[in-house]
Amino acid sequence: MSVRRLLAAAAVAASVTASVAAPVLAHEGHAHGGEEPKPVVAMAAPTLETSSADFELVAVAQGRILLVYLDRFTTNEPVNGAVVEITADGEAMTASPVSGEEGVYRLEAGWLSKPGAHDLTVSITAADASDLLIGTLEIPATAAVATATGTRGGVSDVLARVRQDSGLLLGAAMVFLLGVLTTVALTQRGRPRAVAGAVLIGLGLLLAGGTAFAHGDEDHGQDDKGKSPAAIPSTAPTGASESPRRLPDGSLYVPKPSQRLLSIRTTVARSQEAARTVQLIGQIAADPNGGGHVQATQIGRIEPGDKGLPYVGQRVEAGQILAYIAAAVNIVDRSGIQQQIAIVEQELVIAESRLQRLRKLEGSVPQRDIEEAEATLNGLRKRRAALSPTLTTKEALRAPISGIVTANNVKVGQVIDGRDQVLFEIVDPARLMIEAVAFDPRVANTVHMASATTADGVTLALEHLGHSLALRQQAIPLLFRIIAPPQGLAVGQPVRIVAQIQGMASGIVLPRKSVVRSGSGQPIVWQHESPQRFVARPVRTQPVDANTVLVLAGVEPEARIVTDGAGLLNQVR
Repeated sequence: MSVRRLLAAAAVAASVTASVAAPVLAHEGHAHGGEEPKPVVAMAAPTLETSSADFELVAVAQGRILLVYLDRFTTNEPVNGAVVEITADGEAMTASPVSGEEGVYRLEAGWLSKPGAHDLTVSITAADASDLLIGTLEIPATAAVATATGTRGGVSDVLARVRQDSGLLLGAAMVFLLGVLTTVALTQRGRPRAVAGAVLIGLGLLLAGGTAFAHGDEDHGQDDKGKSPAAIPSTAPTGASESPRRLPDGSLYVPKPSQRLLSIRTTVARSQEAARTVQLIGQIAADPNGGGHVQATQIGRIEPGDKGLPYVGQRVEAGQILAYIAAAVNIVDRSGIQQQIAIVEQELVIAESRLQRLRKLEGSVPQRDIEEAEATLNGLRKRRAALSPTLTTKEALRAPISGIVTANNVKVGQVIDGRDQVLFEIVDPARLMIEAVAFDPRVANTVHMASATTADGVTLALEHLGHSLALRQQAIPLLFRIIAPPQGLAVGQPVRIVAQIQGMASGIVLPRKSVVRSGSGQPIVWQHESPQRFVARPVRTQPVDANTVLVLAGVEPEARIVTDGAGLLNQVR
């Protein structure tokens, strides 16, 4: 066979394959022209969503069971202990609470196995409110068949689809081979022609069956009406995932069970006014009257107190002995002191002898001599008392205030040789302050209220004490007192301060945790658009205090904004 004939055979086979495969591939009902449809939420089960000013309801049909998720419309909190009565197809039934599940009610009804649209009227009676909700639950035919005959989907449906796709590919390959053999049979002579003809006849008989790879073992000679219910192909999205997921338009689909697990809470946005604020960076410092240093007044060796050396974190009381300093005296000084003591003791013996003699001669000697001898003896005794402790007396280091030991710079036996060295540092945790700096003089002059937040989210109420008149690195130092400091604060710990200044701003006040960062770093909030859908809204904010922010743009009034769980929603992909 020449090259030209081979190319012609391939072209014929390709054209035949295209003509056969094109209608087959278009059989699945895909739109091959026009605009792309908008993203929709594919749900694995028939679902009804409805709401009112008080309640939000999601009903999910699972066979003959209807699960009802009931929440507060404003806060998205589950409603427990409510009476939920559902009327459908003229039949009224009361749903019973599901044990161990908050705000979930269960109803078993026969009409759930009937395909078609069912108008539901739901009467809700809670402890503090009652309402009537109306909606339509669409039960597809496939869902009803699955309820009546057992679910046939799952793995079997997937395997059937795989077999169907494999049949399509096999059929296309056989058509291509048929075209090549036809060309060979028409152009060759002799034995090659006979072989090609025999193979051609076999492929023709195989293709005549048609049903082997027409549509995955389906019988296209009959209508759907003539099939058994189990043979009707499913068109419902039974394979849809019921886990939280991000939709093509960037919004989130979060089913109600997942909202329960994530503890999603919302609030209705209200427009209001708040004071203008500025953010400052500061650090915690000790109150001058609530902190103290312990230093040595002489050179000596450290010896532990009666209870040992205090450790960092230990609470001590004012006047408590922390340690002793034994005076360090060198050999030369020690020898001189001992010599002075010996001279004083010698003079003391002579003075005592003279005084005794004078007292024996009392009356014959002047009284003045006796008094002078007594005075000399007392003076020598005081000199000896002053010299003796020089070698043995220890200096007691006492706590200046009651508080917590925050620094211990000594060890037993350590020699202290400098008076400027801080041996112990004590801080009263109930008296702490915050030092901050402001680069704008107008801020320092107009601050009247403030609050602070630590790195781990602890909120501190502050009282503004004033600011310095001297600049520190071209900034104005500001001083705040912490009102009722909580436990766990440390001197030097950095904090973020929100200080209120003069002026007002209008916007929507939200908790600070409502604002999260998008993938691009832009601040956003999550709006509860529908019962199971959340939309990201870019916002512009300013802080109000340590726990709240003022949304200046990006959120419309009356919108439901996520307050608890916004960070978890932001991680859904």
